[in-house]
Amino acid sequence: MEIDQCLLESLPLGQRQRLVKRMRCDQIKAYYEREKAFQKQEGHVKKLKHGKNHRVHFNLADMIQDAIIHHDDKEVLRLLKDGADPHTLISSGGSLLHLCARYDNAFATEILIDRGVNVNHQDEDFWTSVHVACACDNPDIVLLLLAGANVLLQDVNGNIALDYATEGTESSCILLTYLEENGVDLNSLRQMKIQRPMTMLADVKQLILAGGNVNQKNDKGVTLLHIACANGYKDVASLILDHGADANVVDNQYWTPLHLAAKYGQTNLVKLLLMHQANPSLLSCSDEKASDIAASEFIEEMLLKAETVWEEKMKDPLSVSALSQEEPYEEIIHDLPALSNKLNPLALPIAKQDSLLEKDTMFKDATKICKQQSQDTASDYITVTDTTKLEQVKLMPPAPNDDLATLSELTDNSLLYEIQKRFSNNQIYTYVGDILLLVNPFKELPIYSTMVTQLYLSDSGKLCSSLPPHIFSCAERAYHMLFQERRPQCFILSGERGSGKTEACKQIVKHLTCRSSSSRITFDSKIRHVNCILEAFGHAKTALNDLSSCFIKYFELKFCEKKKVLIGARIYTYMLEKSRVVMQPLNQSNFLVFYLLMDGLSAEEKYGLYLSNLSAHR
Repeated sequence: MEIDQCLLESLPLGQRQRLVKRMRCDQIKAYYEREKAFQKQEGHVKKLKHGKNHRVHFNLADMIQDAIIHHDDKEVLRLLKDGADPHTLISSGGSLLHLCARYDNAFATEILIDRGVNVNHQDEDFWTSVHVACACDNPDIVLLLLAGANVLLQDVNGNIALDYATEGTESSCILLTYLEENGVDLNSLRQMKIQRPMTMLADVKQLILAGGNVNQKNDKGVTLLHIACANGYKDVASLILDHGADANVVDNQYWTPLHLAAKYGQTNLVKLLLMHQANPSLLSCSDEKASDIAASEFIEEMLLKAETVWEEKMKDPLSVSALSQEEPYEEIIHDLPALSNKLNPLALPIAKQDSLLEKDTMFKDATKICKQQSQDTASDYITVTDTTKLEQVKLMPPAPNDDLATLSELTDNSLLYEIQKRFSNNQIYTYVGDILLLVNPFKELPIYSTMVTQLYLSDSGKLCSSLPPHIFSCAERAYHMLFQERRPQCFILSGERGSGKTEACKQIVKHLTCRSSSSRITFDSKIRHVNCILEAFGHAKTALNDLSSCFIKYFELKFCEKKKVLIGARIYTYMLEKSRVVMQPLNQSNFLVFYLLMDGLSAEEKYGLYLSNLSAHR
């Protein structure tokens, strides 16, 4: 079974996965049939003489690499115990941590770090394991490596690990948060990245002032223009070309600057060289044109157009004007991505591509929902939009200690330590089996936006392994259990004053109202209005909380069994602290409604009602 790659990529995600699975099964079946036919033709496999058992022995270094790739954790531990060197280098010059980062093996990563493997080791392209983890979007590996990694190390192209993390992914979020916490801003990163090109630019200017030859080659035939084009130093290349550099100069491997710029994705340099009459049809020692090794479709399209223009120019030099040569490049350059020199040295598996595609779809859908809100809730829309921008940075990825019930040691000290560690990292939610533990941060966290609500929506109600613990996850699970078990579901919010019970209730209701489709805005508005009244007559200031609930609330939501959407709500109140009206504990206040009434009175009304001094009244 064969299918065109373009057609495969155009299919919907689910259909594509089913089709690929079917194709793989057909390939395996065809392979076995071919092997059986081959064995019959050769007279089957002859038995070994004298009954000898021949065993193939592999080096420990090869075996541990294979175990890491296949996530065979027991084999990794056994090989290390048998003497395998944890500092073994792989073929690219990287360490075993590079391999762990490539194949998302968090267990082996933790073991190797404990064995003293250098997390800052760089391979032949100066990539660290953090570079690899970011390029493959493996956030668990990024978190483990951050303990001792230098995230500012640059590769051969002057890029740090953050440059290879796709914007909006968990890896990008982790690195941005880490840099922010360590006082590194984006301006500092830009200055650091332009340090190398600025140094080379200064050296080239000095060479030109001294009357040096800009076409001078080293022992490998490499010129300054080769170096500038490979690294993306546009200002340097422009200066060299303006001072008589040969755009078609070749090194010992017959590579031109255009070959290097195309291979390493330097789109602006490709355009610059073509404008300086670089020949796109020149062949390297392996008979390859620059278009044959282009790093992106943008560059390939640009070079193919340039080859056509060059051939026409060779046939009739007067038929093609200089203006017509430059126009195609200008049209293409506007559509280029911002980081046009970003390399993609690792071929992502289809599973990872689908995962990134799903996340991209989620973010787009959430943005559309925000835009569909009416003009009546314009202020709410603005708030959601601002929070959404922060959400991509602040929502923490899942961690090994998300469920305290899975810890190997369950003592008071170990539980308190894990809770405190998560709290210091703004991870206020933690599972304890079926219980969700909340530690009130007493500050606003951007983890309750509409986008986050959309991320926790699911078709089955099962916990998503790629998302951290959240009140939205519990609400989503209860929603699905409601229709699966066909019986009411209940949340019990328990805790001391100021522990966040009221806010947690609001977030549960907020998530469940997302299921009310078109009537969502109406429900949100009514619930907010009711909550304002309840807070005014039932909340008061206490020693721990300026807005503490002084009653017990029972919130009931009703769903339509057929449409599975919210159709109504009811609130019951119990055990109001009526004694607070006549007497309040020390450093506490009366119900908020009295203070709101005072704030609404004019000075004349207060004087007429003898309410000029608020402290004189209960």
